[in-house]
Amino acid sequence: MKEKDAWTVTVGTTATTSREGIEFARKHDGVFASVGYHPEHLTSTYHDESEGEHEPYDFEKIRTLASFDEVVGIGETGLDFFRIDPELKREEAEQLQEDVFRQHIALAEEVDKPLIIHCREAGERFISIIKDEQAKGRKIKGVMHCYTGDWEEAQKLLDLGLWISFTGIITFGVKKSLDPEKHVHRVIERMPLDRMMIETDAPWLAPDPHRGAQNEPSYVEYVARKIAELRKMDYGEVAEITTENARRFFKI
Repeated sequence: MKEKDAWTVTVGTTATTSREGIEFARKHDGVFASVGYHPEHLTSTYHDESEGEHEPYDFEKIRTLASFDEVVGIGETGLDFFRIDPELKREEAEQLQEDVFRQHIALAEEVDKPLIIHCREAGERFISIIKDEQAKGRKIKGVMHCYTGDWEEAQKLLDLGLWISFTGIITFGVKKSLDPEKHVHRVIERMPLDRMMIETDAPWLAPDPHRGAQNEPSYVEYVARKIAELRKMDYGEVAEITTENARRFFKI
C-alpha cells in the first residue's frame, strides 16, 4: 500500500474484527477503521477462517467501539438473505437482520459517521427500510459496498442519496448470456462521478490480472484503471477523483 500510495479503511464484520481493525489503524498511517456486524453472521453458520472467531452480536460492544477516533464508518451492515441457514425460520431470520441494520443506522447518525452497506438478494426490503428511516427524519449517509447491480437499481439507490463503490469484479469478463444493459459497466458509465468510490474487498475478489489469488488493498489500482477505460478518462484523474470522494465521504 505504501509503495502504491494507497490507503484503506479496514472493515469490521464482528466486534472482534472491528476491534482488531482499530488496533491496526493505530499502528499505521493511512489506515482507518469501520465497526459493525455483518448480517450473514446473524443468520448463518458459514465461517471463513480468515475472519477469526465470531463473537455473538452485542450492540453495546459495537456502540462502544464506534466512538474511537480511528473509526470513520459504521459497518459492514445491511441485509444478506442469501446467507440464512435452512433450519432457521426465514421470516424471523430476515427480521433479525432488519432489526440489527436499523440499530446500525441509528448508531451512524448518533456518532455522525457514514454507513458501509452490504445488500445481497434483499434489494426491495433494503430500499423500503431506507425509505422508512428517512421518513422518520433519519439522515442516512451510506455507500453500497461491492456493487454489482444494474443501472435501474443504481438509480433508485442514488435517488435515496446513497453512494456506490466498486471492486475488482468489474474487471472480470462479461458473460455472453447477460443482457449488456444489465451489466454493472453501464452503471459505471452513467452514474455521477462525485458519488463513486472504489475498493478491493481484500482478501477476496482479486481483480484481473490477479483473479483467483489472495486480494490486497494495493490492487485497487486495477479497479480505477477499468473505470478509466469504461469512462474514457485518464487513470490518474479517476484515482484522484475517487480518492477525494472517499476522503469527503469519510471526513478524512
